[in-house]
Amino acid sequence: MSPRKKEETKSNPRIRAVKEKKKTKLILIGFIITAALILGMVGYAVLYETVLKDNIPVAIIAGQKVDNEYFEARVRLERNKKINLFYQIYDRSQYFADDPNAADVYQQQLQQIASELNSVEVLGEKVLNYVIDDEIIAMQGEEMGIDVSKSEIDALVQALFNYFPDGTPTPQPQPTAWATPTMSKTQEAILSMTATPGIEETETEKFENGEDQSGIGEETIIEPTAESTPTTTTATQTPDPTATPYTEEMFQAEYDQRLIDLEPIISETYLRKYIYYDIMKQKVRDTVAADIPLEQEQIWARHILVSTTDEAITVLERLEEEEWNAVAADVSLDTSNKDSGGDLRWFTRGQMVTEFEEAAFDLEIGQVSDPVETQFGWHIIQLIDQGIRPLSPVEFENNQNIYFEEWFTEIKDSVDIKINDVWKDIVPDKPVILFDETAVN
Repeated sequence: MSPRKKEETKSNPRIRAVKEKKKTKLILIGFIITAALILGMVGYAVLYETVLKDNIPVAIIAGQKVDNEYFEARVRLERNKKINLFYQIYDRSQYFADDPNAADVYQQQLQQIASELNSVEVLGEKVLNYVIDDEIIAMQGEEMGIDVSKSEIDALVQALFNYFPDGTPTPQPQPTAWATPTMSKTQEAILSMTATPGIEETETEKFENGEDQSGIGEETIIEPTAESTPTTTTATQTPDPTATPYTEEMFQAEYDQRLIDLEPIISETYLRKYIYYDIMKQKVRDTVAADIPLEQEQIWARHILVSTTDEAITVLERLEEEEWNAVAADVSLDTSNKDSGGDLRWFTRGQMVTEFEEAAFDLEIGQVSDPVETQFGWHIIQLIDQGIRPLSPVEFENNQNIYFEEWFTEIKDSVDIKINDVWKDIVPDKPVILFDETAVN
């Protein structure tokens, strides 16, 4: 086309009008599409909030939907529990307001609880995992033929209120009697001139997976001795008033009031469901761990902990000339037992960190190890004794829990679990602390 013809085309009003009409049509179509997309998104958002959100389960476990309302109730219950703990710690902290060290400890605990409550999704995800675990355990229980009856749920509810219509239950005997044996001649020989005073009567703190297992915080009630009880008085004492029997009507009144208090948190139906899961878990645990032996291989060892391999070698060199207890007291970093020769007493497999456990169980009685590295530093270990020993009630229960957790982990890994993000949209952020949090910051 020649330049002249091109100019004629541009100046042609008819052609120009057609192009303008086409452009306008394209703009209109684009506007309609954009508007449709916006309306669609708004419509879906409204539909999601009003209909879909409540119909999408927070999780599906082996094809079974998790009840969203129950999940919400469990979150509120967990928040309520933490809030009650917050108030208890705060009240306790007031008694130690003049003690800077104690005040600092309580302050940290209060801040930790407040932080957990403020992390709504983190707490919600934790509770969702609790709900999923409970449901999986219940499924396994049903497969095992385990049932939880209405009467069992009623009995536990009554027990929570200290109401026992059939009389106070008698404590069940432990599965094994436990007595601490006296020290053998072999043990005495290994600990010769370095034995811990009172070693037969006390258990030192164990170096267990980096955690304190000594039971710190347990309170002991000291009863009056026979010498302190008055025996010379001859005055007639007024008999104590007879306690009012705790009747079914009194229990029911307390229970009904408690349900009213909990109404914003959890309904009675969901509360009983929560109790059902608790009973089912205990029954499944007892069934799964029923064959755990009452005896187990155990070793008695002691150790010296230092920071580097060179320091550990120096410890070995010193032990050739010096007593074990003196070296432990001088250099060991394990303050829980350095003054008792690093004594760890008897322990089973699974109680110590892996590297420490493997080295200790490989030793012969009386043998001292080469330096052993763990996450805590370098250890020199000596085996004092070993053998098959009865487990204490605490150790037996601990082994049951370990076995059950291992069993459950394997089961859970085999279950098809689908978690939907809808839980993030419905996770409750209430109840909250009705308290000026700046007082604990």
